[in-house]
Amino acid sequence: MSDSESIYIHIPFCLRKCAYCDFYSETRLSLIPDYLKALETEINLKAGSEISPVSPHGLIDTIYMGGGTPSLLAVKQIEQIFQTIRAGFRVSPDAEITVEINPGTVDAGYLAGLKGAGVNRLSIGVQSFNDDKLKFLNRIHNADTAVKAIAHAETAGFENISLDLIYGIPGETQAAWIRDLKKALDQGPSHISAYMLTLEPGTPLADQVKQGIFIPLGSDMMSLLFKMTSRYLNQAGFEHYEISNFSKGSINRSRHNSKYWELTPYLGLGAGAHSYDGDARSWNHRSIDGYITDLSSGAAPVEDQETLTLEQKMTEFIMLRLRTLEGLDLNEFQARFQLPFEKKFEIILGRILDQGLGCVENNRFALNLEGKIFLNSIVESFSAEIF
Repeated sequence: MSDSESIYIHIPFCLRKCAYCDFYSETRLSLIPDYLKALETEINLKAGSEISPVSPHGLIDTIYMGGGTPSLLAVKQIEQIFQTIRAGFRVSPDAEITVEINPGTVDAGYLAGLKGAGVNRLSIGVQSFNDDKLKFLNRIHNADTAVKAIAHAETAGFENISLDLIYGIPGETQAAWIRDLKKALDQGPSHISAYMLTLEPGTPLADQVKQGIFIPLGSDMMSLLFKMTSRYLNQAGFEHYEISNFSKGSINRSRHNSKYWELTPYLGLGAGAHSYDGDARSWNHRSIDGYITDLSSGAAPVEDQETLTLEQKMTEFIMLRLRTLEGLDLNEFQARFQLPFEKKFEIILGRILDQGLGCVENNRFALNLEGKIFLNSIVESFSAEIF
């Protein structure tokens, strides 16, 4: 077990579903009180328990509340969740505590309340500063509301603010995306998460593509926007430390998300939340009703779990590390899997290096910007060699 571990809390409620989102959430806000009661029960059940993937002696140094829309909860409800966690787990005094908020659900008083409740990092779901783009994504806010939410957060004293942005909607041009990025930078964030629009199966946008309502951007344009994003934000002083994430210096990296990429054990709480103990992954019911029913009877709300094979662990290690700026530490790979990476993958590695998609320096293998465009196919090549 790691000495520093993480907790994720899922708040699966939204005012309405966004057209692109496949995260588990519902719009039945009347269930919030019963859900929070069940969540408190789960926290108490997992605290110091053998079924918890985090050690009872470990130190929790990141807590992340995501959704859904956590900012639909009252500040007192969020504060109560954190108090319950602190009562059951060892939480570091300087833990990174992040809450996702959506513009249109917060005001100055609310954000001041979050700051007072011990939240020290905000992830704001802006997605765009273009009103037409926000309408296409079915967001509940407009650009002006987003700007005001960020200003309120700064007034409340938040210094660590991350903005979520989405690029690659149908018809998006380089100039339009640069305007979005510039507007984001004008707000002075410490972190930006820039995601390519992904058409997840079962989402309204994916259904619209099937119906021929719109045509997605082609891969060439997506690749161009990806490279342009990296270069533009690099020039603005942000490091491209993970394939979709940029920080104003390493101190402003998301400590919580970095734990996922480092394969650190974490505990997921709430409906649909996943947990990982270093060997096995488990996940809770993707159903608020099922989650509440299980916990009301004293049962853990786990839907299923899987113990990862050595091959699965190796594939995940390669995939997650190649997403990052630092890449894959060859010594760490050897220590984890008792295999020399360069010898095991000599042919694939040679091909990647010959094509100029990455490099091996200081005993690390990392992809460059061009290589990250082909990340999925590169990981598939390594995976095929493993299995």
